[in-house]
Amino acid sequence: MKLKFCGAAGTTTGSQHLLEVNGTRILLDCGLYQGHRSESYEVNCCFPHFDPRDIDIVVLSHAHIDHSGNLPNLTKQGFTGNIVATFATRDLCQIMLADSAHIQEQDTEWLNKDRARDGLPPVEPLYREEDAERCLRQFVSIGYERPMPLCDGVTVTFFDAGHILGAAQVLLEIVDKEDGGKKKRLLFSGDIGRGNNEILRDPVPVPDVDFVLMESTYGGREHELPTGSGDAFGEVLSEAHHVGPVKGSPGLLPGPGLLEGLASTLWQPEAPALAARREPVAQQRGQRAELARVVLHEPPVGEGERRAHRRAAAHRGRRAHARRR
Repeated sequence: MKLKFCGAAGTTTGSQHLLEVNGTRILLDCGLYQGHRSESYEVNCCFPHFDPRDIDIVVLSHAHIDHSGNLPNLTKQGFTGNIVATFATRDLCQIMLADSAHIQEQDTEWLNKDRARDGLPPVEPLYREEDAERCLRQFVSIGYERPMPLCDGVTVTFFDAGHILGAAQVLLEIVDKEDGGKKKRLLFSGDIGRGNNEILRDPVPVPDVDFVLMESTYGGREHELPTGSGDAFGEVLSEAHHVGPVKGSPGLLPGPGLLEGLASTLWQPEAPALAARREPVAQQRGQRAELARVVLHEPPVGEGERRAHRRAAAHRGRRAHARRR
């Protein structure tokens, strides 16, 4: 068993990892490297670490473009094998890869106009929408926790990563015939979610793993607690509310329904307790904390209606005055 890091090593984006086992070449993810135009084009266009025609199968952890975005280019350059992913990942890729192709076509069209003015030859996009559509025909979808034979001596199982819809941790159970038939369990983490998310399931622990290939973009950081996120978001809203709109941009006019929704999203089911604990802090912060408090406490009953009636009455008065003139 051999593992080669072909992208997202020493940098972020462009996830590509090549696993060779029992004579089969398995590519884990095939993402776009995202950077400056010329740099990213050079990295993405040519697959310097392998020949796409030599890849036997692709296993895709999730649909984000830095993990899936170079698949149409891979198939365009000769890859003909299966792309194994969850059902939701395949559905998202149907939209995202076509959109990526469209953006690249438009960007290239704009760039070629500029190059023509400088007397330079035109450039081609990495791939076009028809390449993205052709790539989708090679997808094979399986559900979570459904082991499936992948190739000689290798079985793949997806476990929920809690990252985005369809995101998976990839468990490869390997009988390594080149190492005396030893059994090995390799886990490719993909991107792992934080858990305790209201619209996504928590990441599923995968036990008894021998090797872990894990992304570490935030490995040296401690994420703030959800309550900390709520405080930070409240500060941003408060700042926008008191500073006012920049010329030419819309103002911030949160209504009771929006504020109730924000409270539900950020603080429930702890909202009442949090509100009680935050009052002393709110007094110290003064007006800067006003909007954050409002998110947790709607206006008194009838106050919103009274304000609306006053505005309507003032508007009717202005119209009547204008008619008299």
